Amino acid sequence: MRLKAVIEFDGRDFFGWQTQPERATVQGTIERALEQITGDGIRITGCGRTDAGVHALGYVASFVYDDGLTPDRLPIALNSILPRTIFIKSIEEVSDSFDARRDASSKLYRYRIIRGRSPLRRDTAWEYSYDLDIERMKLAAALLVGTHDYAALCEVDDPRHSLTVDSIDILEEGDEIVIDVRGKSFLYKMVRRMVGVATECGRGMIEPQTVLKLFNRAKPVQTITAPANGLVLVKVVYPKED
Repeated sequence: MRLKAVIEFDGRDFFGWQTQPERATVQGTIERALEQITGDGIRITGCGRTDAGVHALGYVASFVYDDGLTPDRLPIALNSILPRTIFIKSIEEVSDSFDARRDASSKLYRYRIIRGRSPLRRDTAWEYSYDLDIERMKLAAALLVGTHDYAALCEVDDPRHSLTVDSIDILEEGDEIVIDVRGKSFLYKMVRRMVGVATECGRGMIEPQTVLKLFNRAKPVQTITAPANGLVLVKVVYPKED
């Protein structure tokens, strides 16, 4: 049967989701746990790559499973083996055609910025020491929404430069600024660089209208990449859930 798993993980100990030789990854760790249970090598398909150090509350993966444990018992067995930094929240049977990556209709990423310092939250948010004008950040974010060539926000060459960002919402919660970014897919480090652009605008280092130059490869704008620890993949949405 084909199964869909919803996974929460602390990304600080991992070089992202996707398996890499000689490096600890979330995918590789779960696949080794499955092999311990079944004795077979089971390949998992994730909903997409995550940068090293990025966290997840609702990462989705799919795989084919034919061992004796039922879908409701398999998470218990896996969680007894997996490190505390990975937790299988649920597993359910899905149709044979389900693919965690191809079938995803949108993803919600959340980035948290702390105005100042917080020893208790510093591992899951960006401690930011400069003043930020949230209205300027919102102006910059609005210009980043839509279908554009986001090559300037990608660290590596990627043929999928033209993508659609559905929305970017910025709000204040106490001493935190929360940035929610929604879209079907994103380039390598793209969300973190969008946050970097918004903070540079909020700090007054660049004007919001300068963001438009990011979509013209001939006139690149220097951007900063927000730290990975502040970013969380909150949820992956599939067509039947829209």
